[in-house]
Amino acid sequence: MSRRLDRVNELLKREISSVLQRDFEFDGSLVTVNGVEVTNDLKEASVFVGVLGGPESRVVDRLNREHGFIQSRVMKRVVLK
Repeated sequence: MSRRLDRVNELLKREISSVLQRDFEFDGSLVTVNGVEVTNDLKEASVFVGVLGGPESRVVDRLNREHGFIQSRVMKRVVLK
């Protein structure tokens, strides 16, 4: 993997985790962003999350429903050239 992709992965991981920490409340669950994998053309990314202390399916369903909100928040802070 190229060095640029590694840097983009790490940047997105930090920004997504800060959005989840700042804008979301998960009742009794701890949600962490374990990793991000961006495609070579930077058009798509897979985000890997970990859930501790609660029903995992409910948290993942909520994150999938709110992916547009998360994406818009990250888009405001990250500019890739």
